[in-house]
Amino acid sequence: MPSDEEQLTDWQQSAFHAALEKLQSGHGHPDSVMRMGEAFGRGLFAQRIKEKAPDWTMKEWLREIEKDICGPLGTEFTFTKISHDVATTFMNRNPLAQTSQERTAESLFNFGVMRGLFLSAFPQGELVLNEMKNKDHPELIFKANASAKDKLERERVIRAFTFLKKEDGT
Repeated sequence: MPSDEEQLTDWQQSAFHAALEKLQSGHGHPDSVMRMGEAFGRGLFAQRIKEKAPDWTMKEWLREIEKDICGPLGTEFTFTKISHDVATTFMNRNPLAQTSQERTAESLFNFGVMRGLFLSAFPQGELVLNEMKNKDHPELIFKANASAKDKLERERVIRAFTFLKKEDGT
């Protein structure tokens, strides 16, 4: 019987490949990859951490996703700021990115997963992409209470990941 980590990794790989197949078959577009990632993130939240705390603080939520989701998947983050309602981070390690040749799809899917996890805990929030200074390690900002402008972030994220990866030749 596979371990919890293997099961979680297999589940993530299956979800990513389904999103990628949809994109490559011409039946999807970058937004559909992100939406499939969000659905996967919401599923992870519901299955693995929803019952742990009904009212999350940013620190509690981050601790739980680190322990129950990111750690088992081999994903690592470095947080540069954590306050009551905002956390800023960038991803240090992402095994999905290391195994995928489709960097744009992987970036969109992974952002979607994190967005789905975050909005499950903080429905009034938003995951925002900071300026893309480093395309391999974009800075993500988790806002527990998002502005109307923040809610429009999804389109900017799609453009940023799609444009940067095309420039990169991948």
